[in-house]
Amino acid sequence: MLTNLLKRSLAADSVSDVHAWGQLILRVAVGLMIFYIHGWHKLKGGLAYLRNGTPGKVAEEVAEMRFSALVASAFAATIVPLICSLFLVAGLLTRVNASLLAGPLCVANLQNVLARRDPQLAILDMLIMVALVFLGGGRFSLDALVLSRISP
Repeated sequence: MLTNLLKRSLAADSVSDVHAWGQLILRVAVGLMIFYIHGWHKLKGGLAYLRNGTPGKVAEEVAEMRFSALVASAFAATIVPLICSLFLVAGLLTRVNASLLAGPLCVANLQNVLARRDPQLAILDMLIMVALVFLGGGRFSLDALVLSRISP
């Protein structure tokens, strides 16, 4: 019995329960972290800018990087993580949303390096997004549910 448990826990196949639960936990945990850290707090800063006229942190960071279209860049840096991370949590179009999230995370890495801040979190998030591009949503995702309904 212990040997079977050990074999199942070490199994790398995509149909094992361990693999499916691992994908779910990874997708949901990282999706929620990106929603809060890279999306929600930027949205709050943007709304404060609209109310008070004080530049938010995102606008300052985008300006420091000398991006053109300051408002559009700050908007994209806010909306993409905010929306795509929720789709990631649900496991809907996981590969597409992970690809879309990798872009702003690359920019976050660059910004952290230029500002001489620790880029560890953005690097880990970006690597997980790249992994999810290859892994997909897994068995416990809306992707799997949709696929099961359209496949014969």
